[in-house]
Amino acid sequence: MKAAAPIAIAVVGHANAGKTSLLRTLTRRANFGEVSERPGTTRHVESVDLAVDGAAAVRFFDTPGLEDAVALREHAQALDADAQPAPTPPERIRRFLQGPEAHGVFEQEAKVLRTLLDVDAAFLVIDAREPVLPKYRAEIELLNACARPVLPVLNFVRDAASREAEWRTLLSAYGLHVVVRFDAAAPFVGAERELYRDLSTLLRDRRETLDRVAASLQQEAAERRRAAGSRIAELLVDAAAMRRSATAVQFADDHSRGQLVAELRRAVFDKAQRSADDLLALFGFREGDAAEAALPMVEGRWTMDFFQPEALKDAGLLLGKGVVVGAAVGVAADLALAGLSLGAGAALGGAIGGALSQG
Repeated sequence: MKAAAPIAIAVVGHANAGKTSLLRTLTRRANFGEVSERPGTTRHVESVDLAVDGAAAVRFFDTPGLEDAVALREHAQALDADAQPAPTPPERIRRFLQGPEAHGVFEQEAKVLRTLLDVDAAFLVIDAREPVLPKYRAEIELLNACARPVLPVLNFVRDAASREAEWRTLLSAYGLHVVVRFDAAAPFVGAERELYRDLSTLLRDRRETLDRVAASLQQEAAERRRAAGSRIAELLVDAAAMRRSATAVQFADDHSRGQLVAELRRAVFDKAQRSADDLLALFGFREGDAAEAALPMVEGRWTMDFFQPEALKDAGLLLGKGVVVGAAVGVAADLALAGLSLGAGAALGGAIGGALSQG
């Protein structure tokens, strides 16, 4: 029996809305594409597959940012304006793609629209911090003209500057009532499941495939949890077994004792940092990814020195609490992974806190 073709999803939106970051999170491919604050980083359409049972179930297409949607909308509306009967919106888009402007001034937009005409649906990634400007209205109109189901994905909704309510009002005005809240770099717990569930309402004929994707993601999450637990258990054993021997003379000497304590602290810190790096890699993140999310509580925590009183003070923690202190630091790690670690960060912090309490 021939395997069904993967569901084709175009990831579209304005430049720097977080399209590539979303794909890296959905596919667990930390090195996919290039993520940058420079506008227009993605210049070409790139594809990446999400595999289930060794076969591609969903094929995502990362598209360039729409750069001049207002001018393109006006240009497209002027095409065959006097034709009878008037062309449908998709026909007008296809005529635009056949014209010279699609290979010239509107080349970037043409890549997006050409991709959208050939996929099953699209994720419209929106930076919820951005004000609702006319250019975004034009983008939505152009995407709707391609007659493909569009699922808006609101990014950066945790940020204090989020304008989520304004965006929902605009999207509803264009018939886009199904909206997903999904911070690309640090998604909410269960956000992926909700994403595919909402997508299945738009692609009812592909619901079976999307259900398999959701089930596979749940299984992978359980496997990652077990792997994270093993890695943390390894750290706990290593931290508990670490010893430094000192003669009575060395211990009595302030300088020698200080060196021994510093060496022990450095060894514990290095082990904890390697464990944190392993956990980030396990969940498909890199160290800098946490900086993309609006999570001030975790700023700088990936490399903070847990033995520095000032560092703990800056984190709002108190020395002398042992495992409680470490667990609190670990909770910040959990937040950076949006709960994906399922307590792994707290356990890691507990190991560090245990070492702290023993001096």
